[in-house]
Amino acid sequence: MLKTAIRRLRQHFRKQRYRKIEQTMFATHPDGFVMDLGGGPASFFASLYPQQEQIVLIEINEQLAQKAKRDKPKLNVIVADGEALPLANRAMALTICNSVIEHVENPRELAVEIQRTSRSYFLQTPNGRFPLETHAYIGIPFYNQLKWPLLQKTICRLLGANYDYIKSVNYLSPAQLQQFFPKAIHTFEPFLGQKKSFYIYENHRDTA
Repeated sequence: MLKTAIRRLRQHFRKQRYRKIEQTMFATHPDGFVMDLGGGPASFFASLYPQQEQIVLIEINEQLAQKAKRDKPKLNVIVADGEALPLANRAMALTICNSVIEHVENPRELAVEIQRTSRSYFLQTPNGRFPLETHAYIGIPFYNQLKWPLLQKTICRLLGANYDYIKSVNYLSPAQLQQFFPKAIHTFEPFLGQKKSFYIYENHRDTA
């Protein structure tokens, strides 16, 4: 029952996020290629966007790229590093980057590549100060406020979470995001009066 409730909650957030993308981006970009940067086989955007043949999915892992192509044959899939995209300047009408930038080695380089290759973009990244650690299947309350690795490891073991995976996440601050995307609009995804994640987007109708 708990897993079902969590799955439904995740689906709710993904649909809500997709609606936000529709509201802010699609009015001026109904055509052209849309880059799904790092979405992988489980990409929520590729699952919801009706014109899959317009999507160019970028995935660094070849096996995951192949799986994405098998699952969604209409996708255009490229195996590439998001920090060095094999694309011309402004080649993409729109780029969607969902929960990716906090996982790369050089987030600044990823930000540069998004802005170089895309005429418009929408990026989401979790807020590290949100009370629940969302990189565990079951959100762990106040995990990132704990300063004792042994306690964190114990909690992960009890809840079946991957300690090393969570530890590898590099949460970005609003100041860093502002520095990486100085021309973008910066807002957030609200939940229970808190900032669950950050939205960063730039659209030519908003920045003209």
